[in-house]
Amino acid sequence: MMHGGDLSAAMNRYGGTREGWLDLSAGINHVSYPFDRERALDSIGALPTQGDLVECLAAARVAYNVPDEVSIVASPGTQSLIQSMPVLLGTNQSCLILGPTYSEHQRAMARAGVDVAMINELPKEFFPGDCLLVCNPNNPDGRTLDAELLVDLASKLHRQRGLLIVDEAFADVNPELSVMPHLAEMPNCVILRSFGKFFGLSGIRLGFLMGHEVQISKIRDMLGPWAVSTPALRVGTQALGDLEWQKDQREKLRAQAELMDKILDKRGLYIAGGTSLFRLVIKEDAKELHRKLAEMHIWTRIFDYRSDYIRFGIPIDQKSMTRFDEALGRVMYR
Repeated sequence: MMHGGDLSAAMNRYGGTREGWLDLSAGINHVSYPFDRERALDSIGALPTQGDLVECLAAARVAYNVPDEVSIVASPGTQSLIQSMPVLLGTNQSCLILGPTYSEHQRAMARAGVDVAMINELPKEFFPGDCLLVCNPNNPDGRTLDAELLVDLASKLHRQRGLLIVDEAFADVNPELSVMPHLAEMPNCVILRSFGKFFGLSGIRLGFLMGHEVQISKIRDMLGPWAVSTPALRVGTQALGDLEWQKDQREKLRAQAELMDKILDKRGLYIAGGTSLFRLVIKEDAKELHRKLAEMHIWTRIFDYRSDYIRFGIPIDQKSMTRFDEALGRVMYR
């Protein structure tokens, strides 16, 4: 699977060192949460305790505004949760995915034998047993759906004994979009949340699934005991509990994204959408732009299913922003 943030392929083809590259290929915060490294390292030799897990889940409940009636399970990243979603379908072996979106959702369903289809518009009605999967905000175009619309979709699906899966991996930057506050009244809905993207700690491998106990228990049983490492739980507890840092980061990320928009607009690039962690540009020769930037050791994200898509992560600081701007100026007009 190709994903953003993997510089090995870039260095193999274009040379250079990791430190010399400007990596804009992933929709990840380049400012990592400053966790207590000594405490995290001290925990490497120990299996996670029930106390570690309870503390992390409690912090996630507050950070994500999870209703008291809703259950949570922690996992080693949302990728493992994505691969386990077919378990929730039971005998309902059909799934509609609002796309284009993160391709692993479709792959996971197909590998499990689910009759899966990518759709471009939301259906007005559902067949009995249908599952609908949406990413909100969406990757890579940042498309968003109102919480009220998602509540209505869940209600329609519930009447047909169907399931709604909402992937909110990028919702941390815009939490008011989350359908989480309504989840107690949505018994046929589960929500995925990613820890690593917003907190800039993707290597920690931590994710969460929220929903009613009847669904969450199935995933909890599948993951088994000690699914999440002790360092991940302790780092997660600290970061999720720091609400002031989260508020500050949202403001800083929005400001950096606005600067990015000015650069892209100045260089004549059409911004198709995004979040405070990335911008999607549509350009006829996107792959050529990707190659030219790579020759200057700036790594971006292109997509197999759209040759005119190129996605840019948001640079961390003014130095990186200037480097990107100047590189665009050279490759766009030569």
